[in-house]
Amino acid sequence: MTNSHPAKSHQRSRSEVISRDTFVQYHDADDDLTWAEPVDDHDHFVPKPAPVLIANPQPQRQHVKRRPVETPITSIATVTTNTTPTPPSSSAPKADHAAAIGDSPIIPPPLRIRRPKDIHSTMAPPPARQVRLLIASIGNPPPYHTTRHSAGHLVLKSLSTHMSLPPLSRSKVLGTGSVSLGSDRGVPEYTLWQSASMMNVSGTGTLKAWKQFNGLNAGASPDILTALVVLHDELESSIGTIKLRRGETSAKGHNGIKSIQSSFKSAGLLPSMGDRFIKLGVGIGRPRSREKDDVSAWVLGQLTNLERGKIEAAAESVIAVLRSEISRLERS
Repeated sequence: MTNSHPAKSHQRSRSEVISRDTFVQYHDADDDLTWAEPVDDHDHFVPKPAPVLIANPQPQRQHVKRRPVETPITSIATVTTNTTPTPPSSSAPKADHAAAIGDSPIIPPPLRIRRPKDIHSTMAPPPARQVRLLIASIGNPPPYHTTRHSAGHLVLKSLSTHMSLPPLSRSKVLGTGSVSLGSDRGVPEYTLWQSASMMNVSGTGTLKAWKQFNGLNAGASPDILTALVVLHDELESSIGTIKLRRGETSAKGHNGIKSIQSSFKSAGLLPSMGDRFIKLGVGIGRPRSREKDDVSAWVLGQLTNLERGKIEAAAESVIAVLRSEISRLERS
């Protein structure tokens, strides 16, 4: 048997089998190379160019530009009964000619591998933090609850009704003042507290209530986040409108806010609270005159029925703000 590779002078050995008399396997023991050559049904070799020796029996991945074909192409590994190639007619497509003589490997389309999903998208979101709000109203004690300066008290009382919370009642749970516990109605997020002091000295009682509230809630579990919401009257806003401020901002001449911020700052708490210190101003309008005595008479004056109705109705807006603040704090 003639050596099919003229570059080598020594004899190659023929391996044991052929795939259904279609290919013959050769092995060069000196170079440890293996290749295959097709044969016909009578074990005669088909004249072919010198085989390319394959050092690695595993086929290497080829990047071949695929050509459109009009007829199916049979892989060269398919066994056929007629191994003698038939020259194609001049009118046959070029791709069919390549398939007939077997001079071009048929490369299957690449595998489509799905990109792994983002691991973060499959992970469950972290549990939301539990938020507890101390909603404190400041103003003047009776008989001044119906004055414009006590608009915060009126809104707090209206909140307890709109949210179906217990009526405000005197309690020592949070120092002095009146309390309504949302936990008694299954909504521990809300605790209402009404200051019992005069407006200008609201800071001391509010600070004491906050410390006790913080100890009962944040001290009970590290997963609980507490925040303070102060309801107060807002001189520059129209009746019943709500203005939100967070953190230590200008008191804008409001003595009750001045007192609270001063007390919390002295205790070293205000900076650490950050945006957990929330102020909700309830609009009470303002007189035309800017004189100090006229402004004082305005804020201490009695609310009309129309003004009181608008202020009490502001509780619905306050509830919406409180829910929004809880959602914000849960994600913080």
